[in-house]
Amino acid sequence: MFGSLAKVAGRALALMLLAGVPSLAAAKADSIETDVHRLRAFTLELPYIDEGFQMRNYDYGGDAVVNTMERIRLTPDLPSRMGYVWSTSTLPDDYWKVDFEFRIGGKGGYLYGDGMGFFVTKERGIPGPVFGNKDYFNGLGIFFDTYPNGKHDFSVPFVMGMLGDGKTPYDGAHDGDANRLGMCEAYFRNLKQNSKASVTYLKGSFVNVQLQLQPKDKWINCFTITNVTLPENSYLGFTALTGDISDNHDVIDVRAETLRPEALKNYNFMPNVPLPPMAKAATGSYFGTVFKLLLVAGACGGLFVAYKKYSAESARRF
Repeated sequence: MFGSLAKVAGRALALMLLAGVPSLAAAKADSIETDVHRLRAFTLELPYIDEGFQMRNYDYGGDAVVNTMERIRLTPDLPSRMGYVWSTSTLPDDYWKVDFEFRIGGKGGYLYGDGMGFFVTKERGIPGPVFGNKDYFNGLGIFFDTYPNGKHDFSVPFVMGMLGDGKTPYDGAHDGDANRLGMCEAYFRNLKQNSKASVTYLKGSFVNVQLQLQPKDKWINCFTITNVTLPENSYLGFTALTGDISDNHDVIDVRAETLRPEALKNYNFMPNVPLPPMAKAATGSYFGTVFKLLLVAGACGGLFVAYKKYSAESARRF
């Protein structure tokens, strides 16, 4: 009986591995790649500059420094510094997803700051007090805050989101208490390796923020802001600021994508569950399925071995 079960399980596993599972994974991958349109005008990657020693598609300024071998350092670990990098093109109005790799840290053991900003706004390249960007901005601001200006019932560092209307100031004295629409605690400072963030926007629906603090960590759902419509023709920016205390604030890699209009109409968004990067979704699903099938086959094999051993011992007794 057990021998028959093991043979059936083995044949089923072989058939699924050789035929069914790869086909499903390939179909998912093909669908994803067909629907996704990479926004190459928003890509930032090593060495950041072209053969003419110019940065294509982005401007940088303030105290930002481009290291063609490692990173774009928005601010060094020195007081009273401010730096930025802004796209020269505007993001799509209906849907976009921006993945970026960053690193924040320095020599400060107890006191450090102030933090980094991710912006999608109507204005661009105007320095100011909001993590290096202007106040009274019009659009989305996501802040990686490392210094508490007031007392809170949550830990620092943290990540928060704000929607600016061009008329409302950022509540800097209280770390954005009056503006905060979503947040999560996240210890992203002075980690061994770079951290990653993924921000997804669907017009009229939501902004979702995901974090992967270290390469082997799972993506976590930081927060979702619902009923969001950002200004049309908005630019993408990364900014940072230091005051009396300081940190290094680095951007390492930026990638953006959108969905083709025909795919956008029928796409099923689920902003309240973790959304891993699209390019990796099909791969992860395939190997997860294979792993489960191998566990089932291993269990059947174990039962077969146990049955054979039991049969041999019974034969010796009689």
